[in-house]
Amino acid sequence: MAIVPARSVRAARGRTHGAAVGGADKLALMATRARTGPAGILTRQELLQLLAGMATIAMAAAVGLATVKLGSFQHQLKALVIVVAGVAVVVAALRPDRGLVILIALIPFEFGFYGTNSDQVLLYALTLVMAWRIRASAVPTWVGAGGLALVLGSFVASIGAHDHSLALEGAVNWLAAVLALFVALSVLRRRREASRRMIDIFTGAAAIVVVFAFLQKAGVYAIVGAPLEGGAPSSFFAYYTVYAGYVAMAATLATGEILIALERRQAGRASVYGLALVFLLTGVAVSTSRGGLVALGAGWLMLLTLNLRRGPVLARAVAILAIFLAAGYIATPASTIATIEHRIALSNGTLGGDRERFALQSAGARALSEFPFGLGYGNFSFYLSADVHSADIHKAFFHAHETPVQIGLDAGWLGLAGFLTLFAMPIVLVFARRGRGLDTVRASAFAASLGGLMAQGLYDYLFYDLAFLVFFVAMVWGAVHSLDLDAHPAPAGEVTPRSPAARGAAPR
Repeated sequence: MAIVPARSVRAARGRTHGAAVGGADKLALMATRARTGPAGILTRQELLQLLAGMATIAMAAAVGLATVKLGSFQHQLKALVIVVAGVAVVVAALRPDRGLVILIALIPFEFGFYGTNSDQVLLYALTLVMAWRIRASAVPTWVGAGGLALVLGSFVASIGAHDHSLALEGAVNWLAAVLALFVALSVLRRRREASRRMIDIFTGAAAIVVVFAFLQKAGVYAIVGAPLEGGAPSSFFAYYTVYAGYVAMAATLATGEILIALERRQAGRASVYGLALVFLLTGVAVSTSRGGLVALGAGWLMLLTLNLRRGPVLARAVAILAIFLAAGYIATPASTIATIEHRIALSNGTLGGDRERFALQSAGARALSEFPFGLGYGNFSFYLSADVHSADIHKAFFHAHETPVQIGLDAGWLGLAGFLTLFAMPIVLVFARRGRGLDTVRASAFAASLGGLMAQGLYDYLFYDLAFLVFFVAMVWGAVHSLDLDAHPAPAGEVTPRSPAARGAAPR
């Protein structure tokens, strides 16, 4: 069976420890070691985890080898996906922080196999082995309330859904994503470099995605297959607008990192991110997606707005945006620019696709007002078939082409309230923060990415792609983590990877 991107199917549905230990502390440490065993010896729990991990690797390798014997490159790639998933589960069980890194790094690259897909296997398995690490005290009240409301609303909506299994799938997806958010807040709370490294991983993965988009544009369909919408590349994603939205989020985060690197006089990092940003901008442009351009423009505008109180940062931001916008324009092929200009010129609502989108949005808003408990994930198409008769709607679409409305249809008014809480609070908190620390600038980049995603979501819905649930909670976590760093700066003299002491430089 040939391996194809699962999103092609979905698209049809639309530290240094230097303090000496005192006498009492030594006794406590000896007592702890007496309970857990000699230093260097695994505890019983760790031994069980290791054995379970070894068994997982063995089974994954066995399945992989059996699959490889079938011979084709596609089956060999399947085997690699299965083995990597097994290894990821082991790593997450022993080191949940590494498991979260794996999740962010691999979630953009989804493949379907044997009736499921790699993203579902990865998210479900990692969440299952990491959930016990959640600490309620580490989860802000608004995050807990918003996440639980979203999950509860999704399960309640599935009760009256026409297709219960599909609605439950959506509810479980949100449950796994929200649990991953809680794990990240618990495990990475004291890792001062976590949010910076997450952006590094996010940007690197996006660059790989863009590479395959250019290959698609050139007619090379290795691994990702041909795009669904003519010549508009979608790379590993379901649809070209979904791909463009992801790359726009990465470009917004990269812009924030350039600002921070320039402020810290890190020329090397600023140069690397500058090159990455130009590449990402051309990746957005090559999609010719109006939604992707909206996400990028709204993200940049929000980044400026959130830094209005930081004069030097704002001035640099304006200069950077002007320079890189020009560089991206120059790097984009003239034919692509002409196509974008043509599509923007026709964005007046008279196109058949635009009329259909507006009709779907109207139908979705009506359904949301009629069903406060929601229809259930994936069940909007049944409502269209049974209750909507419009000359502008030519088929039963999977969603209503408007994210807030569709979230309400998927999870009811309760779930919509939880989603809007998770979306809006990071933006509100960043805007209200008067601190001038650079961690707040990074938080503003996370919040701006959320704003860009929602701006695109006013005309589309991207959460049928499982990776976007992870992207969404990652932006929420990044804003919370960065704001917490700004509120609790590192103690004087503490050595961190970005401190002058760590770089061998004298503190300024």
